[in-house]
Parts: sequence; structure tokens; C-alpha cells
Amino acid sequence: MFSNKNKLIVLIMAIGAMLLTGCGNSSGSSSSSAGHEGHVGHGSGAMQEGNHEMPAMIKVELQVPKEVKSNEAATISARVTQDDKAVDDADKVEFELWMDGEEHEMIEGKPVKDGTYQFEKTFKKAGTYTVISHVTARDMHSMPKKQFTVK
Repeated sequence: MFSNKNKLIVLIMAIGAMLLTGCGNSSGSSSSSAGHEGHVGHGSGAMQEGNHEMPAMIKVELQVPKEVKSNEAATISARVTQDDKAVDDADKVEFELWMDGEEHEMIEGKPVKDGTYQFEKTFKKAGTYTVISHVTARDMHSMPKKQFTVK
């Protein structure tokens, strides 16, 4: 029969074949583009019917206050546009926020107007903070990042 070494070789080859088959599968319906800043997905709306032109990329302008004081409320916002027009129908807008050396926090952005999504927070500690807005809209994803100081 087969020796343990031969069984191991056959098992490794079978696993390798399954992995290669899974990686080469392009007929799946997945259109996830999360984690790919500014990339267009393959789902509906990625191409216009007939002329096959790519839609304009979404633009996200992340805005943080010039001055933030501890124990005072501050508003952080992201304005989402496409072709210089407000995007009021974003699928998801979240803000990832953390102070240097601390845990990351995810905060949902609330729609305000004219493609602007925001949240308000009172910062208890002074220090340097980083915020990344995670915006998914119209089969695209964008993640601009900014730092600011709380005094």
C-alpha cells in the first residue's frame, strides 16, 4: 500500500489543487471592494450600459476641527462627492478613531446634508488622535486619514 510519506504528498497536492481552484474562480458573485481605497467593484453600477465607461471615483473630504479642547464637544465630518455632486446615498460611513497607544473605536457617521456625514464626540484626554473615514458608496470604497491634537 501507500507509505505515510506518499499519503502526505497526496494530501498536500490535493489541498494545493483546492486552493488554486478557489483562487482562480472568477464566476462567483462576490463584488466586495472593502479595503481597496478608491477601487471600483464589479457589482451592478460599476459600468454604464452600452458605452462601458467607468463612473467617476468618489471623493471624500475628511474634516477635523483646527482646535480641539479636552472635555468640549467636537464635530468630525466627511463630505462625499462624485463628479462634484453630493453623494447622499452612501451605503456605509464609519469613522475609525483612536488616540496614540489606545484602542480603536468605530463610530457611525450620521448623514447631515449635501453629502456630509458626521459625528460629535467629547474628548476626555489631551493627546494626538487619528481618524480614518471608511466610506462605501456606489460600489467604491475610500479611506482618507487625518491626525489632530486635543489640548
